[in-house]
Amino acid sequence: MANKKRKKALEMYSHEEMEAVEAHINNYFGPVSYFMHEIVSTDIHVDICVIPPNEEHPYYTLSTMGMGAHRMNVPQELRCYQLERAELVIALPASWKLDEKSLHDDNWYWPVRLLIGLARLPIECNTWLAYGHTTDNQEPYAPCTQLCGTMILAPQYVEEDAICMQLPNGENVNFYQVVPIYKEEMDYALEHGFDELFQKLTGKGTSIIVNNHRRNCMK
Repeated sequence: MANKKRKKALEMYSHEEMEAVEAHINNYFGPVSYFMHEIVSTDIHVDICVIPPNEEHPYYTLSTMGMGAHRMNVPQELRCYQLERAELVIALPASWKLDEKSLHDDNWYWPVRLLIGLARLPIECNTWLAYGHTTDNQEPYAPCTQLCGTMILAPQYVEEDAICMQLPNGENVNFYQVVPIYKEEMDYALEHGFDELFQKLTGKGTSIIVNNHRRNCMK
């Protein structure tokens, strides 16, 4: 009888590591109001921390917690920078609906799905995510928008110490800002480079806060 394929072990933070990551999110991105707990996990366990709007940040911040349990396949020449572990954040308008009923509608759920999908991308494609990367969904994220890709930035509007934290074992976890973009913007980055796209977006006053209908800076 052929041997059954061994199931890959679930990669998870230890209890101490999870406490450290949660403390970092609370300290630098704002108090976590509640968690969207993942029910079924096959490779890593990814929860979403929900930080409601506050005086300093008048928008929702969603952060993954669990992506960094997996060490990404960073090129050998960059291993010295400790980029193997990461968590992702995304900013949503204060008016965004995150109640249970609304999240059954993909027009509200898609940023959550995006974070979870990006958290697993390095595992599924044996790759890595870091500042300056773009990703292509190849189709709009939801019926309500034409946004179909992302650019990965350093966290915005937070203290510099928010960018990176240290786990109890001394390894770094890097935090990155996810900003959804249009196909034309993605194509521009591929042709001219990430920095040129970033300059175009900032020059047009593009906010990091998700806007389903924001102006396409290529038009």
